[in-house]
Amino acid sequence: MKRFQESNKIVKLLKCCWYILLPIKWLLYSTIMKFKVFKDEIIDGEMQHTNQFNVIKGKKLWHLLKGDAQLRMGWYYTHEEVMEEMDNKVKKYKENESISG
Repeated sequence: MKRFQESNKIVKLLKCCWYILLPIKWLLYSTIMKFKVFKDEIIDGEMQHTNQFNVIKGKKLWHLLKGDAQLRMGWYYTHEEVMEEMDNKVKKYKENESISG
């Protein structure tokens, strides 16, 4: 399966259908259902499931659902792309710092 960024326009359009579900899922989890994240504990060196959980709401829920949609679309970045973006941001930061300082 190709990455989203490498797909043609028709495939991108079809994959973007996952974004249509975002507001619906967000409303569903915000009103009717709860988006639960269960807490696990390490007991005697083993991971044990507990009945304690956190309920994710608001912006955090939106960002998690958006990330899930992008994962289903195959939208991810390679290590080289991430490092290049970070280098560009560091250069911009240093340029701004030298201009203002």
